[in-house]
Amino acid sequence: MRYLVLALVGSLWLTAATAGGGAAADVSGTPVTLSCNDGHSVIFEVDQITLTSLLADVQAIDAGVTGTSCTLDTAASDSSSETTEWTVYDYNPSNQEIAPRNSPKSLPATTSDGGMTWKFPFRPNIYTALFTTTDPSLTGDQSMTTLTDEITLSGPATTFMTQHGGGNCVGNTPAAVRFFFRSPSASGSSLPAPGTPVRGGLPPAGFYTQFWWSNPVSMQLAFGTQSGTITAHMCNPAEWSDWDGKPALLVPEAFLEATQNVQAIGLSFGGLCFFETGVTAEYSAAPPPYETFSSVFSESSCPP
Repeated sequence: MRYLVLALVGSLWLTAATAGGGAAADVSGTPVTLSCNDGHSVIFEVDQITLTSLLADVQAIDAGVTGTSCTLDTAASDSSSETTEWTVYDYNPSNQEIAPRNSPKSLPATTSDGGMTWKFPFRPNIYTALFTTTDPSLTGDQSMTTLTDEITLSGPATTFMTQHGGGNCVGNTPAAVRFFFRSPSASGSSLPAPGTPVRGGLPPAGFYTQFWWSNPVSMQLAFGTQSGTITAHMCNPAEWSDWDGKPALLVPEAFLEATQNVQAIGLSFGGLCFFETGVTAEYSAAPPPYETFSSVFSESSCPP
């Protein structure tokens, strides 16, 4: 994703690195949702030491004069928030925090063919951010993997929109979907650091390079009925960029390490400028019926 301002998250990994003895240590324990008023949200698992430090950082940020405010929520991210099945993540009505669709009323993703095809409806006036899985057969070392997704849109939507100018850096169209993966292990420089650094220092090396989006590979979402196939190669750093918008070609070692330690993988919804600002379907009449997103995600070996 490009140019996100979440310097507070950098302090999380600074704390983790100090506690664990290395940059971007793999912390685990309590699932938390960290959300800031720049319109972005992230879900992590943290240990108790890191959680305590984060609470102090949030209080300091909220008491400051920069205009930035953040919240740290442990209740919204229970142990069922991410499963080995495919999970849809939506922005909440304030568009500042993402949450998984877990309950039947939230219209979660479903499959009718044993997991080959997954489908979910676009909820009106709700921006869908991510569609990911932690399936062990699709994660882990994927450094020599080709990703393919056969995408089908069907239903009454007239068009699709993103938000925060994510379509073309000015407006909210075109909306787009692209590949995304995250890794708890990465390395390399985090420069340049967007926003004001927390604690007077730059975010630690390796933070931004834990999050990757296919770039430029994507599929624009324009019509209620359309289909297409997107393909990206994990073995080719020229096809990826990180949280800070940096091409993987500039940090090839960090990208390789991330591809060898994939924790979650799937699709991200946004635009051509910002990659995870979410997408919503525009309806001429209140659903049902809903616009349906269908995904046939597969992995194969990279070409020789």
